[in-house]
Amino acid sequence: MMTIDDLTTRPEIPLGATSAAAAAAFALLTSRTLKPRTILGDLRLRSRIPSYGKRSKKAAVQFGYLGKEWSALSAAGLLGGKLVHDKRHAGAAAIAAATLGAIGASHLFDVILPQKTPPPGRKAPADPHFPSGHALHSTAVLAIGAWVLSREGMLSGKAAATGAGVLALALGFDRLVQDRHWTSDVVAGWLAAISIAGLAATGYEIASRGRRADRPRRKSKRKAVRKR
Repeated sequence: MMTIDDLTTRPEIPLGATSAAAAAAFALLTSRTLKPRTILGDLRLRSRIPSYGKRSKKAAVQFGYLGKEWSALSAAGLLGGKLVHDKRHAGAAAIAAATLGAIGASHLFDVILPQKTPPPGRKAPADPHFPSGHALHSTAVLAIGAWVLSREGMLSGKAAATGAGVLALALGFDRLVQDRHWTSDVVAGWLAAISIAGLAATGYEIASRGRRADRPRRKSKRKAVRKR
């Protein structure tokens, strides 16, 4: 039977479970995206979401660029390059897998998943995107980046999780305020990103297990030398 100690010493287990749960929730939302109840819910939520003023809209447009595909690739490339330079190859591989997986999934979903007419603010009724690419790209990169940086000791877990979570939520909410996506589009993007990032983090933990197991041994050897 699995214990709490097993969950803390083997984080790939809860990570894999989280990835699977997010994938299941994404599949459920996808199956209901064209249902009347979901459409009505999107319309109700849209009527309650505030819009940007003239001054803030210009800044919001610039902020929205952070969710673009090229922004996700740039951020992942810089972070991955730093990790490779520091010989943290498992972390770099996880970030590359999550980023490329999210971008590839986004393009695939646009083709194979049911699509509905986007909100008027998109000004492109023939170009729907379910789930939101902005939410999917940015959240996947932020989630895997936060996990790897915290596990590698480059950032505290609390700081990494808080920063990534706030930015991911802000980028998703920005799509709603700018009227580029329905709420279900953004939520689906978050769920898909969590599933993909969780899967990449699971692989990272499995790949890093041997390296971490050697750390206590190295410390104990140093203590033994000092005692002599």
